[in-house]
Amino acid sequence: MHTDWTSLLVSWLPFLILIGVWLYLSRSVGMRARTKSGATMIELYEQQVAETRQMNANLERIAAALEKRG
Repeated sequence: MHTDWTSLLVSWLPFLILIGVWLYLSRSVGMRARTKSGATMIELYEQQVAETRQMNANLERIAAALEKRG
């Protein structure tokens, strides 16, 4: 029984290590990825969230003005 687990672990270990290394590299490269402007992907995402919030506030003001008018 013990040798079954050992052989299973030894046979799957390279695949698990490969998957672990791939996940680590993809996360570390993805977080540090920079665009031509020099901004990271996280900074671009934060800018997009801020612009979306501003757009929602503007749309709410427009909707309120239209409700008062009608």
